[in-house]
Amino acid sequence: MKPIRKELVLVLLAVALGIVAACSNGSNGLMQDGKGAVRIVMSASAAAPVAAAVTGDDSSTDHELQAANVTFASILARNLDGQLIDVTIALPVTVNLLELVSGRTLTLPIGLLPPGTYDQLVVVITRVELTLGNGTVITIDPPGGGWTAVIPVTETFTVAEGQTTTVSIKFHADRSFRWLNDAWEFHPEFDCDDHDDGDDD
Repeated sequence: MKPIRKELVLVLLAVALGIVAACSNGSNGLMQDGKGAVRIVMSASAAAPVAAAVTGDDSSTDHELQAANVTFASILARNLDGQLIDVTIALPVTVNLLELVSGRTLTLPIGLLPPGTYDQLVVVITRVELTLGNGTVITIDPPGGGWTAVIPVTETFTVAEGQTTTVSIKFHADRSFRWLNDAWEFHPEFDCDDHDDGDDD
């Protein structure tokens, strides 16, 4: 019986050490595989009032927006070699973009990219659900594969292993939602002109 007990104790000790190691790596898990972390912070253009999203002859409350829930399905970044690389990130995520117009910011889940310098982001959106001024909820049918927004980066940003890079993107509501021909249209527009390279994490 003693050898069996000894083996059992050794097994339990190994399991406990494994759990401790996993927990100690939890906060640094994003830095595994030689990648760096990317924090994407979303805001809205200061010149993006909700009323400007309405175009056409009829601007009644039936054609005003209370909410615009948009589902982000994937994000890619282009390096200086021209390669589009998937950002490893917990998506899909649904965001009410109109909340940003009032001055709020929203931070997407932390993503991962290989170390390098990037000059463009590409965002893929697969679902848009609007709540109108009269409470009606409608969805806009996406094109095949969803909407793709190419976001040029004013200044390149650099991702470094073991560090977190913050990238800020701005949403333009006044140019993204349009009431035309008795229907809502969605043409997502963002820009990226601010980032903070290499925060220690």
